[in-house]
Amino acid sequence: MLIEAQIYRVRRIKIKHNKIPKSFKNFKIIFIADIHFGRFFRLKRLINIVNKINRLNANIIIIGGDYLDISVKSKRDALKYLDSEIEALRNLKSKFGIFTVLGNHDYFKRKDYLLKQINSSSFKLLKNAREKINFGKDSIDLVGVDDLLEGKPDVNVLKKDSNNFTIAISHNPDFFSDYKNVINYDLGLSGHTHRGQVTFFGLWAPYTSSKYGQRYLKGRVHEESRDILLTSGIGNGMLPIRFFAVPEILEIILE
Repeated sequence: MLIEAQIYRVRRIKIKHNKIPKSFKNFKIIFIADIHFGRFFRLKRLINIVNKINRLNANIIIIGGDYLDISVKSKRDALKYLDSEIEALRNLKSKFGIFTVLGNHDYFKRKDYLLKQINSSSFKLLKNAREKINFGKDSIDLVGVDDLLEGKPDVNVLKKDSNNFTIAISHNPDFFSDYKNVINYDLGLSGHTHRGQVTFFGLWAPYTSSKYGQRYLKGRVHEESRDILLTSGIGNGMLPIRFFAVPEILEIILE
């Protein structure tokens, strides 16, 4: 359990959809979330993860929120760990940009400083916002919503049924179930659940941090004719342990 919490894997997923333009064939998206940087997360490990992501040659990189661990209590520690973390993450490289949403932990005592760090970097914060990614004459849409638990997600940003292939990003996957009848998107991306973090051989988790129980335990959920991809995250919540829920980088290939 201790060893698994300190390693990571790259999970590769191909997404086929008739709305994906031909020019976006083999377009590569890297998605990570739940870094939970803190006293149980060595800076060297984060630097290794950044270097690995850069070797994957992403077209875009998406960070799904929860930058700091809950064990970081004081404001002084929050500033110290955020400085180290953002400095490492600033070395991420992608062809069309780095985008991020906020998670519930990002609202605990250090939100303003985190936003200052994001604004001073090359990251684009998608807080109830839509971003068009242009490639040649074609484009796809990225839509990021605010955190479901601590923020104020605005469903209006996803009510529009776009002709473009639309990727919706919510830190918490419960958002997609809570508003499934009023939002429009083609692919959802979420973190938050850590795939259970400690599971019975990946099949069942005592705690999932989702009100929908085990629904978002798996890495790919088909819901309302759409796919939602869930990452198990990079870091760990509460305790630095994992069991059959390996930390991961998601490498998403559009086809």
